Amino acid sequence: MTKKSIFLCIVSVLVVLLVSSDAMAAGVFASLRTKTISFASQLRVFAYAISCFGIVMFTFLAISGKINFKHLGYIFISLFMLSATGAIIDYFTGSHAQLKSEFNDTYMNTVSHSSLGS
Repeated sequence: MTKKSIFLCIVSVLVVLLVSSDAMAAGVFASLRTKTISFASQLRVFAYAISCFGIVMFTFLAISGKINFKHLGYIFISLFMLSATGAIIDYFTGSHAQLKSEFNDTYMNTVSHSSLGS
């Protein structure tokens, strides 16, 4: 790179740092958070639909002897982990009030059952 292009990069970075404010960054991250939550909830519905077909197919293959039952168990465990991911993230971040109702219901049911046992 030449000296002129390095100087242009440094000046560009400084201008962006001086022009942008914290409020602009907060708006960007709020928008990203909203879009991520929307994408995750839609992906979860799609993953459940594909998982249902997969469970039926792999169960039929295990019964007919095409795959091992151990592999069927791995598939069930993986799908269980996929379905619990929203509740696990919610539990560790402590932000269950901000999630949509389908995530919040899972978390609140888990909390209410665990508090009954103690």
